[in-house]
Amino acid sequence: MTKTGWQQLISHSSQRDAESAGWRPRFFRPTREEDAEALGRLLRDDARLQVFDAIDRQLADLVKTRHPSRTLGEQEIARLVEEHLRGAPRQAYGVWVHYPWSRRLVHLLDEAEFVELRTNRNKHKISAEEQAALAGRKIGVVGLSVGQSVALTVALERSAGELRIADFDHLELSNMNRIRTGVHNLDVPKVVATARDIAELDPFLEVKCFSEGVTPDNMDAFLLDGGKLDIVVDECDSLDIKLELRLRARAHRIPVLMDTSDRGLIDVERFDLEPDRPILHGLVGDLTPARIRGLSTEDKVPYVMQIIGQDTLSTRFAASLLEIQQTVSTWPQLGSAVVHGGAAAADTARRLALGEPVRSGRYYVDLEQIISGPEPGPDAAAARGAGTATPRAPAAPPARGPALDPASLARPLGSADGAVALDPDRLRRIVAAGIAAPSGGNCQPWRWVYEARRLGLFHDRARSESLADFQGTGGVVALGAAAENVVLAAHGEGLSVRVAPFPRAGDDDLVATFDFFDAHAPRSDAEGRAMDGLGDAIGLRHTNRRQSQRAALADEHRAALAAAVRSVPGADLHLLESPAELEEIAAILGAGDRARLLVQRTHADLMKEIRWTEAEAEARRDGIFVGAFEFSPADLAGFRVCRDWRALELVRRWGGGRALEKTAHKAIAGAMAVGLITMPRAGLADYFQGGRALERAWLTATQRGIAVYPMATLPYLFARLVRGGGEGMDPETVALATALRARYLRLFDVTDATAEILLFRLSLAGPPSTRSLRRPLEDVLVVR
Repeated sequence: MTKTGWQQLISHSSQRDAESAGWRPRFFRPTREEDAEALGRLLRDDARLQVFDAIDRQLADLVKTRHPSRTLGEQEIARLVEEHLRGAPRQAYGVWVHYPWSRRLVHLLDEAEFVELRTNRNKHKISAEEQAALAGRKIGVVGLSVGQSVALTVALERSAGELRIADFDHLELSNMNRIRTGVHNLDVPKVVATARDIAELDPFLEVKCFSEGVTPDNMDAFLLDGGKLDIVVDECDSLDIKLELRLRARAHRIPVLMDTSDRGLIDVERFDLEPDRPILHGLVGDLTPARIRGLSTEDKVPYVMQIIGQDTLSTRFAASLLEIQQTVSTWPQLGSAVVHGGAAAADTARRLALGEPVRSGRYYVDLEQIISGPEPGPDAAAARGAGTATPRAPAAPPARGPALDPASLARPLGSADGAVALDPDRLRRIVAAGIAAPSGGNCQPWRWVYEARRLGLFHDRARSESLADFQGTGGVVALGAAAENVVLAAHGEGLSVRVAPFPRAGDDDLVATFDFFDAHAPRSDAEGRAMDGLGDAIGLRHTNRRQSQRAALADEHRAALAAAVRSVPGADLHLLESPAELEEIAAILGAGDRARLLVQRTHADLMKEIRWTEAEAEARRDGIFVGAFEFSPADLAGFRVCRDWRALELVRRWGGGRALEKTAHKAIAGAMAVGLITMPRAGLADYFQGGRALERAWLTATQRGIAVYPMATLPYLFARLVRGGGEGMDPETVALATALRARYLRLFDVTDATAEILLFRLSLAGPPSTRSLRRPLEDVLVVR
């Protein structure tokens, strides 16, 4: 291009920028002398002006619609048109409309006839009386993504006489998957582009633009200036403005509509009829705009999720939320959903404007469910009839593993010479100490039987069965920890104890028996007392997942923890403390967390452990209350999305899920160290003894104010990989676990024969928000 060509292009671009704020067409009525002169100047001075004159077609259309019962031929139409004109020249009839932004000049019928003809096909969906009533209505639209579709549909139907539109943003190319406009409007304010589109549909429709969007300062002007709005359509992204807009609308008794462009949700709040109605149906409690303005984007997430209805999100939308700032920059919207939502919102607005009985509430017109959705049944038919859908349930847990063999329980425990009988209170105190032990997912895989002065500890494998718990070894670790507590509690009762792990050959259900003796009669087979000082920490020990600042592990604490572990023959403690080591284990753990959630069986195992409400946790008294994870509000919202396996299945299919790794990185960011307790061999008796070493270390940490957070899943999946040949794992997970194992072995000096008892974080964290509950003794203790 020549220099002159570039200069002309730049000149035209500058002129376009200067005109970018213009959106009102100019009207010329040639029957007025001054308009005729101005129109002549425009035609003479603007060589690039495009003229569109279809007045003959409009006049013919007009006379045809005024004679609906007759079939008119061309000659009769021409005669009726001439009668209608009454000798007026065609060029001067009606109005010439100039659109300066596109340099178009269009010859149209004037307003009354234009509106008559343009709304003719509304009859009798909208009666003439209703159309006249709608001409006096005022509708405000805040936010012009979905809102653009709402505004254009209202304009199409002419279901308002005035539209007020507000948005502070400019049109970007990434908006154009859902905003129907031309690429020539890129970087034009959205309000201007929308107002121009409306003007090109109907130049007589009154449009008022708020190019700075709706703010606390101009909100009353938006709602009231020029007459109070009849309806507000809220499609803005700003949470504080959503709240403030509803508070002001409620004060002025203006109803509010909202479409979320997901599952066809239309939200209706009839503040005109219910001036005391809680905003957003009470979903955000007493949250105020001032409070939300001070929150970070992350802290706003749970409120956004409450507003849009986390349990009723479409599967694809829920899955996409997990990918925000990973593989997508923000939440997705589809043109079909936006157009569908715009139509539904405009339809609802029209019926509200006409005084039809539209109630407050949330309404779903979910095309995916209605068209080729679930097989019809009573529930599905009812849901379709109501235009709603029931919230989906979390993924169902897999079938449990083998239950505790009744025959094993029925066999006598035997008796021991010289053993003392435990009175009921002493027995309860000792077993209560046992069930205070930790267990994976707080599954509490124990059954206790007291018979003939002997206490038996049985493995209820159905409670601990999971893909991650290879051959039930994780459950055995929990039982070893429980056994350690029993010994410490018995010593506190003034007794000595003999522990017999797996006393019955071929019976793995009976994990241990305990015989109690008078402490004044020394026995060579009784447990030693070197660790008795740990007994007072049993009731204090807990899992602590709170985040903290990183600090160095003191030499004395490191030595004490190692001594506690190594007091069990063969047990060892491995610690990672350098920043590089901690960064690497965080990456490995994060990838493991991602894999755990993106594999259906391990996902189901995890969901089986979670108690989503305090009431559920109290009623079940097992599993992990979700509050114990110490999630940030945003992370908790994301974790709730993870309940739905279908969403995670999509994430896996997309190759996503990196956000699922964040929890591990946050946890290790505040670690003093990450520890691994091991035993040299991997038999059940070794895992049992490893559980005792684990409990000694944990109680030691508790006494020293060190928080312990078990992160056990990955070592047990490794056990399935290396000793079980990956049985039960899909090929993709086997490949990932193999790669992670190679990295893991560069951190820890273990072999495939090593029993890896527990991987855990050590930190200096504040007290936990909640502690896991235990099932009552009556449910786990049998006295015969």
